[in-house]
Amino acid sequence: MSDICLSPREVHAFSSFVYQTDTIYRDTRRRLSNQPQTVVQRVVNDRLLNAADENKVELSRADFSVLTARSGLFNVKQLSGFGFVAEGVGSRAGELVLVTRGTNFEGNKFDLGTNANCGIAFGPRGNPVHRGFLKTFKDYQNQLANFVSDGGRKRPKTIHCMGHSLGGALANLNAAVLNDMGFDVHLYTIGAPRVGLLPFANDLMRRIPAERIRRAVNPCDPVPLVPLFPFVHGSRDVSEFLITSGADKLNFAAHFMSDGYSLMMHKSSWTDFTRPTSLLRIHLNDLEAALVKVGGGQMFSVTTLRLIGEALTALAKLFGHGYLTCLQVGFSALFTAADLLAEMLIKVSRATDQFMEAVRTILSAMLGFMGRAALGSGDIAVTTLRWIVSQFATEVSGVAQQAMLGALKGTGR
Repeated sequence: MSDICLSPREVHAFSSFVYQTDTIYRDTRRRLSNQPQTVVQRVVNDRLLNAADENKVELSRADFSVLTARSGLFNVKQLSGFGFVAEGVGSRAGELVLVTRGTNFEGNKFDLGTNANCGIAFGPRGNPVHRGFLKTFKDYQNQLANFVSDGGRKRPKTIHCMGHSLGGALANLNAAVLNDMGFDVHLYTIGAPRVGLLPFANDLMRRIPAERIRRAVNPCDPVPLVPLFPFVHGSRDVSEFLITSGADKLNFAAHFMSDGYSLMMHKSSWTDFTRPTSLLRIHLNDLEAALVKVGGGQMFSVTTLRLIGEALTALAKLFGHGYLTCLQVGFSALFTAADLLAEMLIKVSRATDQFMEAVRTILSAMLGFMGRAALGSGDIAVTTLRWIVSQFATEVSGVAQQAMLGALKGTGR
């Protein structure tokens, strides 16, 4: 453990173990239903540390705390164990490990509401982010701030923020806020969904160097594909590490820690994984030609989804990020990713005939992904455009939700 960054093996171990936080918390809360929260938390801390010893997960007993929060739906009062923060041991003494868990539908059905509450809210530094993720983060934010700012503790040299799935989304918010508090932060995510819009992603990448971010993603895992663009990952290019199998279809098991990300358990270096390569240049002619090649008959194709994502990003760059930033932050918080994407495509398609054809090609690729015929020639009705985007969002989100459900019904971790 001499490198500054944690190894893939360590990140996988912590991000798998953290799921026990909620199981132990709920069981302890039930057993000690008449006891105050402080007593419950103390017992949970002891039980979780004992479980860490049994699982050979190295955590300091001297400096450890479970983080409790509510899921990201409104009016939900049920507390859950959402993660822990602890001092490292050995060569990691003086560093903190902050780990948050993914969706635990089996133990807390409200967790799916966190993922589904995908409107826009204003999070760290006023940037637009996923409303459900932010709501859960805010519920434990004070606990985290009190722990890392404890006057009796030496200021940590580094804080390692990590998590799988929903836990990775929360890790992005953890890293953003802790960086803003002046801490040296490293960010690691496994199969994490997209957390915010361009202003959040760009701000995060400006403030946390790329070499301190590790985003592990299996290309066949549907969860990192949601919410749709214009939600984007706050870690791209050199910060992205692919766990590949050679398959080209979305696969629920690709999201599981014990399946799609199991290779991480055996790797001590991030150089063992490949980096993504772009399928497109940002010229419209290249974009259209590449998308046409995979347009029809490619249901649930990973390549099709990658091309759609890159095409949307390319279109945004050509049309102007300045416009898109205003579009994103100006909408009501009730707007979803699908609403924002539809509005963007409507505006872009009205700019020039060339942009109209690019939008048509992207929409045809979406239809191909769903196993439907491509669009014909002629003007694209606004109602048709909205319907295609809505159906595409429903398809992709549905596959991602099934992956999260499957991962937590016994075989996932």
